[in-house]
Amino acid sequence: MVATPLSPARFLSRTLALGAAVVLAGTMLAAAPPAEAAVTKPLDIVKVHFEPKGSDKPTNSGYTQEYIQLRNTGSRTLNLSGYVIRDNGPQKYTFPKGVTLKPGKTLTIRSGKGSSSSTTRYWGKSSYIWNNTGDTARIYDAKGKRLETCTITRGTGKTTQTC
Repeated sequence: MVATPLSPARFLSRTLALGAAVVLAGTMLAAAPPAEAAVTKPLDIVKVHFEPKGSDKPTNSGYTQEYIQLRNTGSRTLNLSGYVIRDNGPQKYTFPKGVTLKPGKTLTIRSGKGSSSSTTRYWGKSSYIWNNTGDTARIYDAKGKRLETCTITRGTGKTTQTC
């Protein structure tokens, strides 16, 4: 195939069109926020410790070794009154009135019974909450809006937590 030479006017026209397309594409890419930035959630599930070391002991000291950690990712103190944590089964923890979490701070909710503080709450169960073979933790705000889901799966010698 023989290439036909472009006239100077046609060459300039194509070069300008290509340059404009590159500038437009660059502007669009620079203006588009990353996918993670589009999702704003005030509360983050940091970790679900679903299987303490050793064998499961049917005692409160065993139950309290199981926990879920939440972090306030926002810039304001969160009032957690009425927020709910659920597992895949019938387990449900509702935060009582007056529980707050300051920006950047972490709160641990342990499955068993104990005395709550500003950094640790107790589910108050006389059993384990999270299934050793895998489970899903969900956090809802006081209006019932799901804020996050965290799935724990267990494979051959490997545990994966996806939040």
